[in-house]
Amino acid sequence: GKVVGRAMVSCGPCGSTARRSGSAPLQAAAAGFTLVELITALTVLGLLALAAIPMFRELAASQRVQTATSDLQTSLLRARSEAIKQNAVATMVPVGTWKEGWVISVGGTAIDKRAPAPRISITGPGSVDYRSNGRIAGGRMPQFTVSDQYTSLQRCVQVSLSGQPYVTKAACS
Repeated sequence: GKVVGRAMVSCGPCGSTARRSGSAPLQAAAAGFTLVELITALTVLGLLALAAIPMFRELAASQRVQTATSDLQTSLLRARSEAIKQNAVATMVPVGTWKEGWVISVGGTAIDKRAPAPRISITGPGSVDYRSNGRIAGGRMPQFTVSDQYTSLQRCVQVSLSGQPYVTKAACS
């Protein structure tokens, strides 16, 4: 089969056709985006990213508060557990300030140390002492307020006189 004159040639999977004349090459439309379309899309994407940055900062700050609160509660539970297990006084004290970390010791021997919490503010008592029965030494319930400068979210970790720590979703009062 010879092709005589002009014939319609199909592009294949795309379904478009081009007119073929003798030995002239097929002419297909250029695919893609123009420079103006690309710049417009990138500008819109950039504006959306700028609008999302404060939300991500708030999310990260609230996650830091929740993590620090959980670490504090876990350490208080550990100190109480060790006091009961070792039948000795367990003490949890800050390393300088609570924000800089804390140490749990039983009978004068340090058994656990927590690292500083970046960008977190933790206010609390000078120390928390557990008796060998797991109860708090002294007549006041220790309480800690955990917050971050980039969020209004605050948590309060209170320790009942029975020694059980619990968390509330607000600053301590």
